[in-house]
Amino acid sequence: MLNGIARVLRGSGPPFILPSVDPVTHTLAGVALGEAFLRPRWGRRAVVVSAWAANLPDIDAVVLLTFDPGAIVLRRSFGHSLLLLPLWVLAAARLFRKKYADIAYRDLLLMVGLSAFVHLFFDLINSFGVQLLWPLSLSRPELAITFIIDLALSALLAAPHLARLSPAWRPQLAWAARAGLLAAGVYLLASFQLRRMALRIARDLAPHADWVYAFPEPFGPHRWRAVAREGPLWRVYLVRPLVGTAEPKGTVLSRLEDPAVEAARRTTFARRLETFFKAPVWEVEESSGSRVVRARDLRFASVVLSRGTHFDYVFTTTPDGRAAPRDARIW
Repeated sequence: MLNGIARVLRGSGPPFILPSVDPVTHTLAGVALGEAFLRPRWGRRAVVVSAWAANLPDIDAVVLLTFDPGAIVLRRSFGHSLLLLPLWVLAAARLFRKKYADIAYRDLLLMVGLSAFVHLFFDLINSFGVQLLWPLSLSRPELAITFIIDLALSALLAAPHLARLSPAWRPQLAWAARAGLLAAGVYLLASFQLRRMALRIARDLAPHADWVYAFPEPFGPHRWRAVAREGPLWRVYLVRPLVGTAEPKGTVLSRLEDPAVEAARRTTFARRLETFFKAPVWEVEESSGSRVVRARDLRFASVVLSRGTHFDYVFTTTPDGRAAPRDARIW
């Protein structure tokens, strides 16, 4: 771990990140729940509990403190698991009970549990995926209807707090919070429908594809990054469902049959990595007389933002056919 920290400080290692719906949006959702439904009965303390509990599942972000490039595989795992989250809720409610002894334990369980499970929903709506059945399953279901940080969604959850600006409006804050949650729900339903439209357009463009998927692009659901896999070839499109258009954004060849890639994929690290990737691309480069394998995920390759390559892992191979992970660019 200390070596990893030293690498980050030198600028040669992956930075510490929290790939998730941003804590601001999670907190806003918790506050909205507290203001809309819990504060009328339990007062301001319910809002405080809900705000903190709305970030409870991100307890698994502690794995990133190892600065291990492979730790990303455990992000949204044990903290977000439906099998383990009830244990975190019980523990958190017990801690809040020490501070709010006059609130019944079952009431604190309700506050913490509601906010924590809403956190799961907000993480499911983007394309990072959530290991809902960890450790029994490493699959990452997701709805992929919003970008990881969605400014419109955050704004809808934050707007009700404008009522705090006027003493005359403050008594209506609970209703404003309910309206904000309703507006957020309508926005997400619209995003879901727009993604369905984007997928339909992409499937029409690639009728013979083995697999077609649509990933959200930043700044709203009016643009989607569609990928279509035809054997080893990936086709990438920028789809605008509101106008029914799709713009080709290039093709990418995944060299799965290359011996160097096969060697890299046999490593334990690569097998873990492939449980995380959604649209994996494996490429081979020649470097200083040796072959270098690069693995990346088209899920994080925005065609709207020029952000460079993210979640990019490099493996080196030896003449005798062995491979080992060498470096990574996480963000």
